[in-house]
Amino acid sequence: MDNVARLAGVLGEIKVDWAVLTGADSVCFATGHVVGIEIGLNPFAGGPTLAFIGRDQSVGIVCANIEGEQIRGVNYETYRGFECAVTDVAANFHRAVLAMAKRLGVSGKCGIEARSHPATLNEILGGASVSIDHDLARLRAIKTPHEIEKMRFAALCVAAGQDEARKRSSVGASELDVLNRIRARMENMAGERCAFAGEYLSGVTHTATLGTQPSSRVLQKGDPIICDLGPRVHGYWGDSCGSFVVDATPSEAYFRMFQASREALDLAISEIRPGLKVSELDRLLRAFMQKQGYVYPHHSGHGIGTSVHEFPRIVPDEDALLEADMFLMVEPSAYDPEVGGVRCEYMLRVTSTGSEIVAPFELNPVLGA
Repeated sequence: MDNVARLAGVLGEIKVDWAVLTGADSVCFATGHVVGIEIGLNPFAGGPTLAFIGRDQSVGIVCANIEGEQIRGVNYETYRGFECAVTDVAANFHRAVLAMAKRLGVSGKCGIEARSHPATLNEILGGASVSIDHDLARLRAIKTPHEIEKMRFAALCVAAGQDEARKRSSVGASELDVLNRIRARMENMAGERCAFAGEYLSGVTHTATLGTQPSSRVLQKGDPIICDLGPRVHGYWGDSCGSFVVDATPSEAYFRMFQASREALDLAISEIRPGLKVSELDRLLRAFMQKQGYVYPHHSGHGIGTSVHEFPRIVPDEDALLEADMFLMVEPSAYDPEVGGVRCEYMLRVTSTGSEIVAPFELNPVLGA
């Protein structure tokens, strides 16, 4: 467990005795235990799946019996959540956490995830606690060789999904029809159900409006498409975005938008390297797009791993420096209420000398080109 050792090292640096991880993504990052998230908090769970990580690299996981033990050689405390009887799952969770804390000898200062740490744990843990969100986020940004392989496979599943989108986007299909076929392709490749983030949107209004959800809208000839795919595969997220037009030659205005987005993405690929300030990357992309006549209201990209959005976010005020083996999603975009929206996005790995596209797929505004 490389990440247990890495996290234990951070605990030593910040003088914290135990990490108490309660975010599903952090538990997966540290231990490899994959928490189900498709329906949110499991109705048979009395609290979040929890991992204790000690400065001495001790590991303990607390989870409901329906989730079960997944990782060999790790201390587990499973409690009754799903059973054919009336049960107090919150009390069962409380007892399981107490039992694991006693088994591991948890004491001293605990580092907690402030965003996901339930108040009920405070009485169990006692003593002093401090947020480790900042340190944990920066640790997670740099991927180990094992994680790099996980990210590559997730990106390959995404590339297959983008290929399916281009095959299935035709006049008469609905957004949901196409999206369901895309998900089936990615899930069959993954060999499991995949939690999903992203969107498949068609038409001028849908693609030009941020926050729109896929619907039963039927695709029409000449519709612009935004296909933003983010499946979680074996605990690690893929992401991507392709843009194209259905069964027609793009208008000159759409083609200009596409070229601007694609060329900005190419600029990012050429400029990304260790030591580059994140805010400088954001500035370069926004300046390029503005020179082409476009302004986008969201971030220029984000990190990715066991969460679909991780540190660093590519925004104007992030002064962190890029480091080798960060994985970034870069998504310069253009939106026009009269034309539609365009977003081109690849997963990029920061290498020792620059960057690489993890799993390329076709970015072309014309289907069948």
